[in-house]
Amino acid sequence: MQKWEYLVIQETIFPLTPLRITVEAEDQELVKVLQGKSVVGTLNYLGEQGWELVSVSTGLEKNSQVFYFKRPQQF
Repeated sequence: MQKWEYLVIQETIFPLTPLRITVEAEDQELVKVLQGKSVVGTLNYLGEQGWELVSVSTGLEKNSQVFYFKRPQQF
């Protein structure tokens, strides 16, 4: 039976010059890697790591989106 691990990332876009994106996730190492990347850069990086984007929703905070990912569980 296939088992999955999940990742939830909230990105908040601040309309400043230059555009600033913050990333929130439980994995602090991942936050460091993703910090400062664009949304497309974030999606490309996670895809390279085996994560599949399964859903996106509007976050509770203004200008935020929540991205839901899954990948096969690593044993």
